[in-house]
Order: sequence, then C-alpha cells, then structure tokens
Amino acid sequence: MKATFTPEQRDIQESIRSIAKEEKTTAREALAREWRAPGCDAVLLGDFGLLGVPESAGGMGSSLVDLLVAVEVLGEHLVPSRFPAHAAAVQLAVGLGALPEDVLEGRTVLTPAVDVPGRHGWPGRGAADPLVRTLVPYAVQADRVVALDADGVWIAEPADITPRESFDPSMPLSDVTLAVPSDAAPAGPGAGRAALVAAAELCGVAGGAIGLAAEYARTRQQFGRVIGSFQGVAFQLADAVTRRKAAWDLTLYAAWAVDKGRPEAEGLVHAAKGAAGQAAVFAAERCIQVHGGMGITMEADPHLFLRRAHVLDAWLGRGRWHRRRVGELQVQRRREAQGGA
Repeated sequence: MKATFTPEQRDIQESIRSIAKEEKTTAREALAREWRAPGCDAVLLGDFGLLGVPESAGGMGSSLVDLLVAVEVLGEHLVPSRFPAHAAAVQLAVGLGALPEDVLEGRTVLTPAVDVPGRHGWPGRGAADPLVRTLVPYAVQADRVVALDADGVWIAEPADITPRESFDPSMPLSDVTLAVPSDAAPAGPGAGRAALVAAAELCGVAGGAIGLAAEYARTRQQFGRVIGSFQGVAFQLADAVTRRKAAWDLTLYAAWAVDKGRPEAEGLVHAAKGAAGQAAVFAAERCIQVHGGMGITMEADPHLFLRRAHVLDAWLGRGRWHRRRVGELQVQRRREAQGGA
C-alpha cells in the first residue's frame, strides 16, 4: 500500500473541498427547520457516483480510497448531503452485480437499511422483526433502500417509513419496514465497504472539530495570551489530533485491504469504524471544552460536530459492537491457529 495519496486522489479532495466551501445550506439550518437538499447534492450524486465502485458492480475500477477521501472532506465541513449515505448503499450493494445506470449516475438515490432495533451490529437471525430497520438516514428523501440481513443484501422499496427525531437534524433518520425479499444475494464485503464510508465521514467530522477548536485557540485571549499557548488547551487538541490521525490511517489501510481481498480485511474494517467513532466524539468534546462556556451554547458550532459524531458512530453498527467484533475475530483466529497446530 502506498503511504501517500495519488495526484488523482488529491484532485478529488480539492474538488470536494471547493464544493463544500461554496455550499450555502448548512447543518445549523436544519436545527431551525426541516432538512432540505443542499445545492451540491446534484453535483455530488451525478459526478462522483462512480467513486469506489468496482467494475463488477458497473464501475470503472476506482479504488475504495478514492471514495473515502471525498467523504472525509464532506464530514469535515458537515455538509448535509445524501451523497455519503448513497455511496454507502452502493458499496453495500456491490455483491448484486452491475448496478443500474440511474443509480450510478445519481438519478435514483439509495440509502442503506442495516441496523436492527435492539441490536448493535449487522442484522442476525432471531431479531424480533427481521423486516424492520432503524437509523436509516434520508429514508424519506431517498428513492429506494439497500437492505441487509443474515441471508444477504437486496434493493427494496420500503413498505413503510416512520420518521424519527434525529439527534443531528441535518442527517434525518427513520424506521423502515421492508417488504419480504425475493432476490437477496450474498452480501460479501459490501457491509464492510459501507461501514468504511461511515468511518471516513467520522474522520472528517473529527478533523472539522479540531480545526474549529484550533482556530478559536489561536484567537481567544485570556490573561494577555492566546489560550492555545496554555498546556491545558494544547494537550487536549494534541490528543484529538493523534486519535483522528490513527483512525484515518486505519480507515485507509482497511479500504486497501478490502480492495486487495486481504484475509485481515474484516477485522480492519471493524477496527476502523470503532476507532473513527471514538476519535470523532473525542474531538467534538474537546472542541466544546476549548470553547469554554461559549462551547455549550446553541449559538456556538461545536455541538454540531458532536451531534454528527454521535449519529455516525451509531450508524452501520454501533462503535462498541465493532470494537467487540475485533476481539471476537482475534479470539477466533487464535483458536483456529491452535487447532491447526
């Protein structure tokens, strides 16, 4: 794996960053009124929909890292776009073969329906209602959902959608009741690929929170000095930077492992999603602390990052479930090694 981004990946970053900076619809606006599609949605869905889609699913062989570098920038700027959810749904569906052109071109918007109420990870047998999914983002605003259960993955029309109050109104959530699947296919690596999209956005949220806190620390003065010069402030930001960097590196490494079909890919995916959630929540909390009393007010922006971090950490398998799965897989590999010795 190369330790640096390619020129093409840097171009993707800069293009998405330019789009994000020019976007007028913000996460804060959703607090005062219902979510509305940002102006950049059409461009993101139409022009970047093939990022990370393998040739077997109708793509051009773009690597998963290409997609993650785009999603990370959107998370950094808290862009309230459907693109990350749509991209995660497309990744979840890669095992279905070539996807329709209207999906890959963004004319039909998908969203993943994965999390089962009362569970903390991928759907399994024994769920109270195997056709109910919760934490489904943009379900009302999407055209179809990509559902996952123990038997596989399929694209479905929701039988019923119940909007819920989201902790982050810029990422509206719903409960979705699915129709009985008739054409489910094995999920393969799709669930892990989708989880990495969430991990990348979480890393972006962490980076955005750190940037906001650092800017405040460079300008806010107390006792005749900028507060960033105090160890109690600087060390908090340093810890947040360290966690975010580790999570982002792990996410990229996991994406490379998935693309290459490495045997350790599954464990890396779970580790990346768990680490990214922790890094984002930690960075958002440190951002609030650096802002002091102003940080806990609605007028300041730190809580916007904390809202997104918590919602994304719970999406596509809760962070604690992913961390537990890392341990379970390690124990399983140790037992297999001992049994084969």
